Amino acid sequence: MLAALRTFLLYRVSKFLAVRYLQPLGLSGVPVVGSILRFVYLENSGVSFGQLQRFSTWIALFGFVVVVGLLVAYRHLLVPSRWGNLALGLILGGAVGNSIDRAVTAIRFGLANTYVVDLIDLRYFAVFNVADSAITVGGILYGVYRAFFHKGRQAEEKPREEQPCPPPENPPPTA
Repeated sequence: MLAALRTFLLYRVSKFLAVRYLQPLGLSGVPVVGSILRFVYLENSGVSFGQLQRFSTWIALFGFVVVVGLLVAYRHLLVPSRWGNLALGLILGGAVGNSIDRAVTAIRFGLANTYVVDLIDLRYFAVFNVADSAITVGGILYGVYRAFFHKGRQAEEKPREEQPCPPPENPPPTA
């Protein structure tokens, strides 16, 4: 849960800085690594990479359902690995951050006009925020952990090895 809180706080701080210092600059932004990486201010009403912008109402509602589902199922999703739980915390922290932004903009501008603030611009890839990064990295880590390292119920209910047939009590005579 600490990873979720840290992710959420990092997202909120980055968003505050973006609104305060990048919003006046708009898409011209601040170059960080030449023409490859820059910080910009962008209001994204869609999902990753700005897709599905016409469905901001459904995206907001789906996000709220996911957050509630994660909070309810959190203790059942925990695994014995620190890395698996870190991944889960990244997902939860990012989802809560994005959902709170959508809730705040829904209150201010209506449910049909919700958005999140994206600020990291990889010029030849996409514009995203800290919460998006956390959800993506956390999802990949958690999926890899569950697929390759988690033993689950199958290991607990290990099938018993079959015993070989005992030799016959009266062996046939040998010639």
